[in-house]
Amino acid sequence: MITPKAIISDSDGTLVNTLHLIRHGQYETFKTYFAAKKVDPVNIPDYETYEELLNRAVGGSARDTLERTARLAFEDRPHYLEDADFDELHDLLNPIQDNIAPEFVKAYEGLPSLLNRLGDLDVKLAIFTSGTPHHIVRNIGVSLPELGLIDLYKSTNMTDTEKLRLFEKTVKEHFEIPEFTVVTCDDIATHKPDPASLVMAMERLSVTPAKSLVFGDHAVDMQAGINAGLPVRIGVTHGFNSDKVLLEAGATGVVHSLDELTTQLG
Repeated sequence: MITPKAIISDSDGTLVNTLHLIRHGQYETFKTYFAAKKVDPVNIPDYETYEELLNRAVGGSARDTLERTARLAFEDRPHYLEDADFDELHDLLNPIQDNIAPEFVKAYEGLPSLLNRLGDLDVKLAIFTSGTPHHIVRNIGVSLPELGLIDLYKSTNMTDTEKLRLFEKTVKEHFEIPEFTVVTCDDIATHKPDPASLVMAMERLSVTPAKSLVFGDHAVDMQAGINAGLPVRIGVTHGFNSDKVLLEAGATGVVHSLDELTTQLG
């Protein structure tokens, strides 16, 4: 059994399945932008081709991934990129993903049970993510309709920070978790595997590395855990990386579902 005082978890690919949102959102963004640039539809790759290119280009910020994928898509037709503005391209991404999120974002099976278990055991929870407050509120709000926050991300009456505070309060109260916080890219200038987001999460929860567990689907989550001095690092295989990759990156254990982690807590 595992008995942490706090779990610090990644979100996308770990708690919620956003893989299809990311892929379809980036494709629709690419297609919309270059169609507006009068690129003949016959020269715009289909989704399956774009997905292969995206897998080669993924990494870092969404803006950089969009640029790298576009350059791969038109590497034999560079004239299509001569006047491309990749910041303008990236600006299209959020509205497109917002529109398709209800269709493509899902909670991984067992998420409500895991959160209820944390409440039962008085285990604190933090999310550390390279996403923005908007992404967290949208993705988990859509994934957990029982919170009543499914449309919160669409609100124009609150700032993204205010929405995140309401989201944190609602999750904490609904699942009776003693403390819950979210560290986003707005809080930290560095990216995983830098440990800064984990360190901030532990400070907010008032826990030490020895009493904390880091949980994630990617090698950088495990590496961040090592860099932050957390002795317990659990990888999950339903997201980005396999058990082999997670273990090589420093995971001290691997589970294949949220339910498997839930059964190990006690």
